[in-house]
Amino acid sequence: MHQLLNSARIKTSTRVAHSAGRDLWLSDDHGAHGNGRLVLRVSAGGVQRFYYRPPRAPGRSKAIPLGLYSRTTRAGYLTLSQARNRASNLAVSLYEQSVVDSAGTANPASAPPAIAPTPAHPLPVTTEPSNLTLIQMCRSYAQGLNDDGKASAKEVKYHIERFIAPSELASQAARQIKPTAFTNLLRDVISNASGRTAAKVRAHLHAAYARALSARLNPSAPKSQLDYGIESNPISGIDALAQYKTARDRYLRDSELREVWRHLQPETKLTIPMRGLRLCMLLGGQRAEQMVSVKVARVDLDAGTILLLDGKGRRVTPRQHLLPLCPLAKAEVQWLMDYAQSVKSPYLLPGSRQGTALNVGSISNEVLRIRREMEASGLCVEHFAFVDFRRTIETKLASLGVSTDHRAQLQSHGLGGIQNKHYDRHDYMPEKRDVLMLWEQYLSSLITQPL
Repeated sequence: MHQLLNSARIKTSTRVAHSAGRDLWLSDDHGAHGNGRLVLRVSAGGVQRFYYRPPRAPGRSKAIPLGLYSRTTRAGYLTLSQARNRASNLAVSLYEQSVVDSAGTANPASAPPAIAPTPAHPLPVTTEPSNLTLIQMCRSYAQGLNDDGKASAKEVKYHIERFIAPSELASQAARQIKPTAFTNLLRDVISNASGRTAAKVRAHLHAAYARALSARLNPSAPKSQLDYGIESNPISGIDALAQYKTARDRYLRDSELREVWRHLQPETKLTIPMRGLRLCMLLGGQRAEQMVSVKVARVDLDAGTILLLDGKGRRVTPRQHLLPLCPLAKAEVQWLMDYAQSVKSPYLLPGSRQGTALNVGSISNEVLRIRREMEASGLCVEHFAFVDFRRTIETKLASLGVSTDHRAQLQSHGLGGIQNKHYDRHDYMPEKRDVLMLWEQYLSSLITQPL
């Protein structure tokens, strides 16, 4: 039975995928064969992404990503109608390429004159590259990160608007800017901000140019990216500013961690950012970027689980990071779910504006506030920040006897090797539950211990 995609089918399948804890593939099956097909991948975490699956042919077995689904027109997303049009255009392009390839391998002496097929949509005429500007290229890169669900998207956008947009280079053609001009820009960032920030801006620029360079060989890249005319990456030869990338080694001592945890007890009046910080700690030092993006639909109180999406790095599809909810964390999540329902927010940690998630900076600001109070009371002599909490918790778990492998599974890092990627299919839920129970007991002991 042929079945086309529609919003009701997508909505139902999203619920099924979440309940089953596995991805579902939906086909826009119109009954025709040999033309390829539009498909939608629905992940257990609720991510809905369109792909075009070409007809079976050598070198064309993989589905080509098109973009994220939205029921209504929305920047950076595709409606069903838009996805069908994009799949149709891609089918025409691949067909014409196959005709060219076939003509190139045929016997010229025996082959009849080739008659070019009439495409359903005219292909763009090759022209001189347009003078698309640096800021257009950088904003396109930031939007691409956002469309892919990357946790770094907000920070990248902030740095682009803060340091690149106001510069003289912003309005210049991206293909014409010389490395020396970027060196001067980064020198200004070091003077006005910090070396660490300059290193990040350099990394964003390098990635934006690399993305534009690769677009010509990426069928899923928007056509707008093909107009930059980029022939090389001007950032490659610029010093990487490695001296500003030294790893932090600050971790909180027991006395400091005790004081932080005292500030986050339910008996006090906890704000949503404070509860976000508390939950990050209860779950073993999870990343704030991933925590604030959790939707209520990814929580299963009956099963006692919460699903985070780990989109860091070069992953096209975020890694599903399922965590058990031990008693303290479960009680916190229950409160947050009730609150989210009361303000009609899809997010477990709602933002101040309707329909938005809590800003990551709000959690960092809570850590800053607590630290200043501790400094004023003489309970802290060295600065610390939220970024130090993962290191603190992993260090403490190691001292409590938790193995390296189990700490890595809990914090979702160091799992990109061949063994984890291809062979190890154990979900480590029992082990993660044991570690989190141990961790909750340790946090509870901090409160009961005398000062």
